[in-house]
Amino acid sequence: MAFQHLFSKIVLGGCNWTSTRIKLYQYHICPFCNITKSVLSYAKLDYEKVEVNPLTKQELKPWSGDYKKVPIALIDEEQVNGSEQIIDALLDTQYVQQFLQSRWNDEASDKDAMTMQQFQNSENSQKWMRYAVDDLAALLYPNICGTLGDSYDAFSYVKNVDSFTGSQKISIQMLGSLAMYFAASRVKSKRNITDEKKALKEALDKFEHEGLDNGKLSFCSGVSTPDLGDLAVFGVLYSVNGLQAHTDSIQLRGGPVKEWYDRMHLSVMGEKAQHQIKLGVTCD
Repeated sequence: MAFQHLFSKIVLGGCNWTSTRIKLYQYHICPFCNITKSVLSYAKLDYEKVEVNPLTKQELKPWSGDYKKVPIALIDEEQVNGSEQIIDALLDTQYVQQFLQSRWNDEASDKDAMTMQQFQNSENSQKWMRYAVDDLAALLYPNICGTLGDSYDAFSYVKNVDSFTGSQKISIQMLGSLAMYFAASRVKSKRNITDEKKALKEALDKFEHEGLDNGKLSFCSGVSTPDLGDLAVFGVLYSVNGLQAHTDSIQLRGGPVKEWYDRMHLSVMGEKAQHQIKLGVTCD
């Protein structure tokens, strides 16, 4: 792997991985960024989030080279591009592997305990990872940006980004929402989607029936702890947290998907999620 030298230095050189600096450049509503964050949070890794201006991408210039997408991670100043590459880089480290194995041993019986192979590379894990990345993520954009009003609401997150100026917040919400509205229209055309809500419902029906066995399974991993497929699907759905699409697809849907989502929320966010669920608020 391109970044193996970095992790060999960290692990074999006696450095403390917990002191390693991780900086994640993201868009708040990007499903791929949220997949990455779900893995970081599940592995209890501290990291700094940097919200990128989608219009100027000034936070990425000039150091990121020709790559101007998100997420990008800087791990002790080493650049890693793309959600799957970042996740692979993290899961390749001895520290993260040992932490996860210890967590799984604590949370499950010996016969039910997850392994790294099962978590990351099993056929089941990869199936639902691909479902999240290739199918579910694409369906979110038409559902959150199907109208100009919905798209404008989707960009309301910029109001809480302290690093953006007032004028930047206004321009991002106005121009960004317009761009995403047209992008969502292209997705619908490319995938022959006439009813985006129905398409999202059918995608979640598939996850409920095939991934969760109609509620018989706690996680799509098939055991008592989630695998990478669970984390990826959760990350995609969490990216629209607070928007109507999230309410429609999780809260109003209810049933096995809602029950799974709540379990994932607690598993990824921990005590913070438990506290905020009781208060009826969300966390990031």
